[in-house]
Amino acid sequence: MDSRKILSKIAYYYIAFTKKTLRLRVVELVGRFDEQSVYALWHGEQILPLCLNSGRQIVAMCSMSKDGEIQAGVLKDFGFIAVRGSSSKRAERALIETIRYARKGHFVAFTVDGPKGPIHKVKSGLLLVSQKVGIRLIPISAIAKNSLTFTKAWDKFKVPLPFSKTVAVYGYPIEITKDDNLEEKALTVEKELNKLSEFANKYYWSKDIDEYLSHHPKPKIFIKCKNNVNDCIDKIKELKQKYPSAVFTLYVPDKVSKNIPFTQDIAVINKITSNLKEEYFDVCYGTSFLDNFKIKPNFKLSL
Repeated sequence: MDSRKILSKIAYYYIAFTKKTLRLRVVELVGRFDEQSVYALWHGEQILPLCLNSGRQIVAMCSMSKDGEIQAGVLKDFGFIAVRGSSSKRAERALIETIRYARKGHFVAFTVDGPKGPIHKVKSGLLLVSQKVGIRLIPISAIAKNSLTFTKAWDKFKVPLPFSKTVAVYGYPIEITKDDNLEEKALTVEKELNKLSEFANKYYWSKDIDEYLSHHPKPKIFIKCKNNVNDCIDKIKELKQKYPSAVFTLYVPDKVSKNIPFTQDIAVINKITSNLKEEYFDVCYGTSFLDNFKIKPNFKLSL
């Protein structure tokens, strides 16, 4: 067995072990598997999306370099289909091969600033699969709080460390039609990926309520009503103005539910319930004796 195959196996076993130890939170803005998609991610963040989507025969392109050969081995061990090609070698043929797989129904994943950068600059040619086949593109960012970062590498490559807290964010789909200008769409993808990456790298771990909610693409906020439903509705209306992407769940005890006013104001609430079972929320209000907001990522509330 040559050195590249040995390195590929070492990388696979390390990632497979690390995957089992991670404390993971997934933030999905849409169903990530409910419709065929092209996943777009930054090159330096590719390890976590790799191990979180294993065994699904997703098609991924890797370069013709020695590093690309190691990566191809890891991809195959995780149940991906590796297509070899890069901007300098076999690029057109690799894209054609990927499009053929996509037309057969396979999901596709691209590191859209690879294989050699510049960092965080989307290459418009990689959007051709989404455009030609007519499938949506979903930006992804997945970060472990504790990672080893290769600061001298062009992509600032991150290796997640075992037992780390981890967040994976799947953004809103981006549709790329046959009439779209790919250069313009590349800038759209770039902007969305940067927003997700900034949230996953920095703001997800913030203890500042406003900072966390302002940068979260779709925070789930739980509000517990004790007695006055109108006060809760007013609070939600206030928060909706400040955090327009937030989703609100109002918990109202049965004895109070009869006082819910059926007016247009209630439309600001996404869900009203008196029987909440094992739902996840990002932020809770009114759950402590101080009735203050508390950030509780991956917080499972059961009443």
